[in-house]
This record gives sequence, structure tokens and C-alpha cells, in this order.
Amino acid sequence: MKLLFTIDTEADNQWVHGCELSVKNIQAVPRLQNLCNKYKIKPTYLVTYEICTDDFSKEIFKEYINSGRAEIGAHLHSWTTPPYLDIEGYRFNDVHHSFLSEMPADIMREKIKNLTSRIEDSFEIKPLSFRSGRYGFDGEIAHALVDHSYLVDSSVTPFTSWSRHTGLPGGKGGPDFIDKTPEPRYYHFENGSLMEIPATILPTRYPLNSKPGFAKYYYRNVNRNILLKAVRKFWLKRQPVWLRPFEWTNIEVFEEIVNEAEKLKLPYIVMWLHSSELMPGTSIYWRDENAINRLFRLLEQFFTLVNSKNIESVTMKEAALNCTE
Repeated sequence: MKLLFTIDTEADNQWVHGCELSVKNIQAVPRLQNLCNKYKIKPTYLVTYEICTDDFSKEIFKEYINSGRAEIGAHLHSWTTPPYLDIEGYRFNDVHHSFLSEMPADIMREKIKNLTSRIEDSFEIKPLSFRSGRYGFDGEIAHALVDHSYLVDSSVTPFTSWSRHTGLPGGKGGPDFIDKTPEPRYYHFENGSLMEIPATILPTRYPLNSKPGFAKYYYRNVNRNILLKAVRKFWLKRQPVWLRPFEWTNIEVFEEIVNEAEKLKLPYIVMWLHSSELMPGTSIYWRDENAINRLFRLLEQFFTLVNSKNIESVTMKEAALNCTE
């Protein structure tokens, strides 16, 4: 089993509307990279369009790429990636954060093309790894990514549905991944294939971890079944578990999910967080300096756990290049 440590590298305070985008949080990235270097962790920084225009970002990420310590991939926020249409839900800095999977095919493809070109111009590399903002992903997006030579995506969130989350006004909302499991899979097209390595989200408590079919049934029906709601309240709270640092997370939670992944013989585990979480005042998470220090302590504990289990860290591109179906 190998670790993919991924960072959605984006602007500050994505959920604050009506103000100009800023990318102050990138000043905190070197602290994270130094911690990664200490434990031989190779992060994949998935960058949004606005990161490509920032001089400090260009400087540090080029250094990380050239030294082989990290990878740069693409993270597409439909609300900050052109083209912008003068229609509600399409405008830059609109109050709506549309899912890419809601966009008309021509607009979706143009956004992927523009972000890809911008990354190539800014960092002098071709991005091969992708994650969609708000996890807005489907087969059409997979096909468009293959057309632009992407190798791997990590937008799928197993056992989770975003369909009740609104995006484009009048749109269908987010994707439904409840029936997806954490194992890698491929999208095959006439001109190539895209590997999908889902974010690591696992049920770790019995009976949800006994059979995938039972877990899918539970997550599909828990919000409309009184008995299942009671079970969730008293026994299965916070299931499934995300390999992502929240303020309530501790190292025992991470160890639990890593052990479950080992039982399932998953070839990869995927941890992710936002770059905006690395600095006080730039995210709704980890709001002050004490919280940020707790985050870094938690990450260090996790990296220590990974090293103790001899779990190698690879970038998303390395995982795709070294994997055979």
C-alpha cells in the first residue's frame, strides 16, 4: 500500500463572496513542504487557476518540481476558471459555486483546456493529475481529461452523495458517489484511459465494514429510515471516516482508517486537505495559530505512522505510471 498526499491548492476563503481572490495561504506552503521532506512524503499540489498567476507560487512550486520533491496537478474550480459567462452561476466571484459536472459539455471542456494551458505556461510542466472542485466529476469529464492527456483523477468520494448540494441555479446539483468504493478503477475511451484513485473514505465500524453492499444500502437510506438514523446517532456517528484532517480528528482515527485499508488490501490511500487550511484566517477550518499548530502536529503524527508501517509516499502521477490493471 502506498500513500498519496494531495493538497487542493487554492485561494483564501473560497466561501466568502463579493471580494477579490487572494492567495496569502501559499506563504504557509513551505512549512508543509519542509515537514513532508522530513518524513520523505511527496505531495501532489493540485492547483487552481488563480494559483498560476501568483509569482510566489511559481517560484516555490517550480523548485519543488525540479528537485523531484512534489508534483503539480490541476484542481478546477468552475467559478475561478475561465470562460465566464454573464449568466447567474457562471460569473466569476458569483454567489454560486457550480459543479463542473453541471456545466454544458463545451464550457466544461473549455475550462479544462484553459486551466491545463495556464499550468503549462506558469510551471513549465504538463499536468497529468486532476481533482474537480467540490468533487464535481463524471464520465464526460473523464473523457475530456483523457483528451488533454491526463492520467489520473481523484475526485470520487466513496459512500458519499453531493446531490443535495446546490451549484448552478436550476442545475442537478453535485454527483452521487454512494455506490462507489475506495478501490482504484479505470475509465476507458477510444483514445486512452484515465485511472481513478478515490479519496480514502471508509466505514471502519461493524457492521458497515463487513460488506460493501450493506454499507451502500445504509448510506443510501439512513436519512429516510428512523431505525437507521437511531443506529447512526448511537453507534455509527461519523461513519464513514475520511482520511482528511478535521479539527475533531486525532491520530487514533487515522490509524483506524489505515488499518481498515490494510485489511481491504487497498493499493493506495489518499489523504487531502486545502492549502487555505495552513494559515489562520484563510479558511473556515483551523481558524487560529493554535489550531494550525495542532494541524501540523497531527500531520506529523500521521507521517510517523505511515513511516512505521513502511507505507511509501508517491505522487498521483507516479501511482498512475506504475500501476497495471
